[in-house]
Amino acid sequence: MAKPIKAVLVFLCMISIHSVNTFGLYEDQAGLFDWKQEYIGQVKDFHWDQTPSQSGKKVFIASEKNVVASVNVHDGSIAWRRIFEPSTRGRIDALLHQGSNLVSIHAGGQFVRSWSAPSGSLLWEKSLSDDVDSRASGFFIEKNKKDYLIIATSGTLYCLKMNDGSEEWKAEMPHSDTIERWYVTERSDNSFIAIGITPGQRVTVTSVSSDGVVSKTAKNVPAPWIDIQTSCIIMEDDKHFVCYSPQTHSLQTLGLDNVTVFKQTELLEFPLTKESKIEGLVPGLGSAIKFRSASDRLVFMVLTPQETFTVHKVLEKTYSAEIVNFAEKYILLTLTQADAETLQLTARDQSDNSEIIDLAHSIPFAHYHGPPVKMFPFLFSKKKDSSHRPGCKLIFIAQDFSIHFAQKSKSDENKSHWRREEALAYILSVLMVDLPVSENQAKFEDEFGTKEEDLLAMFYKRLKAQFSQLRGFAITLVDRALGHHHHHTKSIDAIEEEEPEEEDLIRDGFNLHKIIVVATAPGKIYGIRSHTGKIAWQQFIPDLVPFSRFNTQKLLLVLQRSTAHFPHEPQCTVLGVSQKTGNGLLVSFNPVTGAILPGHQSQGHDTGFKVLQAEMLVDMDSDFLKGIVLIDDKIKFHVYPPTSKSILQESRMQHFFHLINPDTGFMTGYRLLPNKDGEIDIEEIWNLDLQKSQQTITGVYGKRAIEHVHSQGRVLGDRSVLYKYLNPNLVALVTEGEEQQQSSVSKGPTPFFSIYLVDGVTGHLVYHQTHKRSKGPVKVVHSENWIVYSYFNEKHRRSEIGVLELYEGKEQSNSTAFSSFYPPPPPLVLRQSYIFPVPIYAMEATVTEKGITSKNIIIALKTGGVLSLPKALLDPRRPVIPTPETMEEGTIPYVPEIPLSTEALVNYNRSVFNVDGVFTSPAGLESTSLVFVYGIDIFYTRVTPSRMFDVLKEDFDYLFIGGVLALMIILSFITQKLAAIKALKRAWK
Repeated sequence: MAKPIKAVLVFLCMISIHSVNTFGLYEDQAGLFDWKQEYIGQVKDFHWDQTPSQSGKKVFIASEKNVVASVNVHDGSIAWRRIFEPSTRGRIDALLHQGSNLVSIHAGGQFVRSWSAPSGSLLWEKSLSDDVDSRASGFFIEKNKKDYLIIATSGTLYCLKMNDGSEEWKAEMPHSDTIERWYVTERSDNSFIAIGITPGQRVTVTSVSSDGVVSKTAKNVPAPWIDIQTSCIIMEDDKHFVCYSPQTHSLQTLGLDNVTVFKQTELLEFPLTKESKIEGLVPGLGSAIKFRSASDRLVFMVLTPQETFTVHKVLEKTYSAEIVNFAEKYILLTLTQADAETLQLTARDQSDNSEIIDLAHSIPFAHYHGPPVKMFPFLFSKKKDSSHRPGCKLIFIAQDFSIHFAQKSKSDENKSHWRREEALAYILSVLMVDLPVSENQAKFEDEFGTKEEDLLAMFYKRLKAQFSQLRGFAITLVDRALGHHHHHTKSIDAIEEEEPEEEDLIRDGFNLHKIIVVATAPGKIYGIRSHTGKIAWQQFIPDLVPFSRFNTQKLLLVLQRSTAHFPHEPQCTVLGVSQKTGNGLLVSFNPVTGAILPGHQSQGHDTGFKVLQAEMLVDMDSDFLKGIVLIDDKIKFHVYPPTSKSILQESRMQHFFHLINPDTGFMTGYRLLPNKDGEIDIEEIWNLDLQKSQQTITGVYGKRAIEHVHSQGRVLGDRSVLYKYLNPNLVALVTEGEEQQQSSVSKGPTPFFSIYLVDGVTGHLVYHQTHKRSKGPVKVVHSENWIVYSYFNEKHRRSEIGVLELYEGKEQSNSTAFSSFYPPPPPLVLRQSYIFPVPIYAMEATVTEKGITSKNIIIALKTGGVLSLPKALLDPRRPVIPTPETMEEGTIPYVPEIPLSTEALVNYNRSVFNVDGVFTSPAGLESTSLVFVYGIDIFYTRVTPSRMFDVLKEDFDYLFIGGVLALMIILSFITQKLAAIKALKRAWK
């Protein structure tokens, strides 16, 4: 009997184990309504894979987004990727690669990591320095047939063994307290020469022996023009150090054998720009450098015995050039513009200047990427070719951060194989725009006619519209019968490149498919199809740069006219800063097609003034266009477009705005007033001092204009109503600071942050809350009558979420309209804090079309998950001891910890890291909210906080229900007939 019992127990145990994995999505649901795209960021360091088995098949990239990645050359997909902290701690100072060795240096040498090139596994890690503000450098050396790594931090030179990272020797460098960066190279006698940079002051030159002994005599040379970002290089002869000084527009040369003073070479032969810099050495020309004077001009300059430079060759209209040593020849590769949509790669033998035809080819290149900035060629010998002619794999970087790959092939001579749109890793603003209705659907509006038309004309339009629909339906049936389909060839990683089919740009039945318009930091604007993730269109504005406020970058993206006003085209506008003038720059375009609107400049409209504040008007003009109010740095009023100024003058509503100056800590409110001359005056009406000496403003959060509040109150368990405090002008401000402790026990200042709720019209301080021994970054969600914010509690060393809910009470002061000038009594503020188990990247509340659906908070977790958390769990009225009234109301009993359910992760196993923000948008279905998460990756999905109460479920059995309904109808007819027969028989009796 013992064996059967054991077998039953084992069977039950196996069932219990496997039942844990039954929660989640079905396999066919994964990726059905969601998608994810992974990116790397702007390329900082680049290396071709040099291992014998994978030579030229992969590339290693370090990016400005603190990412180290390996990319497959054949399709541009990511083989492996390692993401580090977005802070200074994760900054990559250098990525080194030689043979099978791959090393990344982070944060001034705080971390040195060795990676397995094939798999990306961490082999070893070393911490060398705590000076994260400095820059570290390094290179490989070989000694006694063993590989070593030389690392230069701000204060020490290290020699590490490559096999395990152990320390061979270290040398303490002079002036380590002021030097922020060392340039080090190995000399022919195996010693090292090191040049240290003290920004704005001097350079220090010293030498280190092969066993780590530092020279006792370190020489200092004045260099007030030098900075940590100055382009400098040690020449090929190891005897000269050269820098480009943008202040004096000259090359500064320092002899390292006889260190005295920098010798200046003025660059007067060609104009210089802000892009001018030293790009590297030129092999094969002795001591020569490659100098970029403009985006399309490169200059090869040779060092003379007098320690000055002379021009060897000027490459006009050349975006990039590289000299590669291949088959004992130095080959010059240049990338030039052939026409508006084509690049030309040219190869010449440096010995006789003859052109190498096998390497030359044309590369298709769209104008919306900007000019190429840097190229990385890889030359190889074609093994299948009996003559072993050279071949070239070319990867180049464009101004919009995109990565392009091209290779000449017999099948397609000019094929550009793939590209990566890395600007999507720098999204700053997001907008979801409704797709337009079809042409036939748009005719529905014409069926009703105008007031002047009679009944017969309207009937004629109805018939005409329906015949048009019938004709379109017939054409569709014929096309399907004949098998006409649209076929488009797509490369594996291409995200756009085909003309969108008509049905892709037409609104679906539930308005779930939208165009996601995003504006990025490099000035690239994209339109992305929400249902597929493919790029529908893109525009590049090189002069567009973001605003920089509160230590963050921002681009304003607004929808001035939606697709609902047929036949008027929809209009979106991006507001940023002009890179050339520093003034405001406006770019208006059609969000569905991406076309710059007629009459607007293709590179944006320069406002002619610096913009401090911008806001979109509520009223529309005769063309259904909402104007944008702009406030310049002199507190003057402007409207874009100017035609909207009349709408503002005719409007009976008063318009208010506020300005916040983080430098002074003042928040000032203003009012727009029409004067007697028909112009608009600005009047200051209130001022609020937020004590700059004690705290700093770090964030301002208002309510979203598209949000609808369905219920004005909350029904309690005793059937009374607690009315919400719904102030549309309420603004939440976050300030952070440090408090000096008077107690001698305290080891230093303690951080705190405060939340202020201010009426943006009157300046009235509605509520103020301070959290001591807590710090940011503070993430805030402001919606309806509540504010949810996350922070870090230093006292308990944990992440927490606070919630504030504002109520008027059980009597509502005004049920029709809210006025800031006649506000209700001070609101009742309910507050509570909860322990959250995971740090947070970003938060946002779901938005639905009518506001009926329950609210969820979409939280991007630092563990990689995207959590959909019901707002009911963050209710400040959750009781510690439930009562019949709270149970009747449905309030959840209070528990200090917020449970983190894996079932609530809407991205299941598609982890997203280094998230910058979360954007939500309503769909046509009231139950559904669309979610877009952006950062180093972008992720899109749908959420249903109250389930899909307005749509039948996917597993709804239409056949069974239809059969039952048909059977009931048949039975009703039969029973009716039988009843009639029975009644007739009864009447004859």
